[in-house]
Amino acid sequence: MMKTIRNLLGITGLILCVGYFLMERTGQSVLPDNTMYGRGVPIPGPRGEPKNLAYSETNDPAITVDTIGEARYQIIDIHEHVVDEERAEMLLVGMDRNNIQRACLMGTSWYTFTLNDQFGFERYHENNLDIISFKAKHPDRFCAFPTLDPSAEGNLERLKDYVARGADGLKLYLGHGASHGKGPFHMMPLDDPRMLPIYAYAQETQLPIVFHINLIKYFDEFVRVMERFPYLRVNIPHFGLHKNTGKRLRRFEWLLERYPNIYTDISYGWYTFHIEGMEALAKWRSRSKLYFTLHADRIMYGSDLVIDPTRKQAYIDATLRSYQQFLELEKHRLFLEPEFPMHGLALDDATLKTIYETTPATFLLLDDAGQLPKRNENWPPETLQGLPPTVAEVTPLEPGSRPWEDLGDFEWRGRTP
Repeated sequence: MMKTIRNLLGITGLILCVGYFLMERTGQSVLPDNTMYGRGVPIPGPRGEPKNLAYSETNDPAITVDTIGEARYQIIDIHEHVVDEERAEMLLVGMDRNNIQRACLMGTSWYTFTLNDQFGFERYHENNLDIISFKAKHPDRFCAFPTLDPSAEGNLERLKDYVARGADGLKLYLGHGASHGKGPFHMMPLDDPRMLPIYAYAQETQLPIVFHINLIKYFDEFVRVMERFPYLRVNIPHFGLHKNTGKRLRRFEWLLERYPNIYTDISYGWYTFHIEGMEALAKWRSRSKLYFTLHADRIMYGSDLVIDPTRKQAYIDATLRSYQQFLELEKHRLFLEPEFPMHGLALDDATLKTIYETTPATFLLLDDAGQLPKRNENWPPETLQGLPPTVAEVTPLEPGSRPWEDLGDFEWRGRTP
């Protein structure tokens, strides 16, 4: 009898261990989460001396992680992810607390929400339908950018169906330099023939694309796409990883100068990228400030939050606020690295208004009342047939020419907006 009980206890224990392991692997921990921010982001501890020039050498206790100026702008957030309706409602709370009027929700794979290697690009269609439904429920607060699996059949028809359901744009992970659990996000060249009908449709209808491109790896491929479709309306988030050096900034500037509908956003996503991205800009803050001022008409606000079931409201609020602090203040205390104040850009009011309001409204083609195009109702209008209006014609590059290779550094000393 005792042996039987011991066997049952052993089996029960094994089942509990396996269950715990599986829940941990999918990000659904059964243990209480005592951190403020959620999975993978512990409450920061003392760091000692400032580790680089991004931070002030002196501490000012008056600068806290909550310090922010007066809300003066009607902010549009161009880049976020939510796993379900509860998380969409949490994002709305964070938006209200940070004076964000509208946020664009990106279609997302299950791997991105779980970071579990057993998953790949699954469940993206379900999330696409979810974000379209969240937008329908809050039409003045959200816009929906469903995604596609580039290897799937019938993508053009699927995209048109999403637009008919109320989608406002497209999110593409092709060009993403990392991998999901079952292979690379960048599964084919950016100009693979399977993608060309998607680009053609997006250019014809001026459907905006948030295109997650690693320009370090795929710059040439992206130029080939843009030379074929030079009027694509594209947001390359995170500066395409081209924010760290003067040479990369200049290459990105070349894209902005050549193609009239290329934009970028200031989001960095995962918390380690968030820290590194802000540090890279804060180290060279004079150069960064000039770049933001010169190109405010192509730069947009966003944070690339991936709000899964482990994320807490405090993390959402602090993340949204931190990007505003960086843009608006001379010094701020980044909640992820709070020991010493970080230098900010302290942009002027006109530049901030452009980044927060004007540029995303242009990218999204909002009307004078701030409303999204009704793409499922007689779209596109005649004024968008053929080449988009109000932009100069893009002259094709000479065959074999690669002008982006010999640009040198972004010249910022002595240069004024």
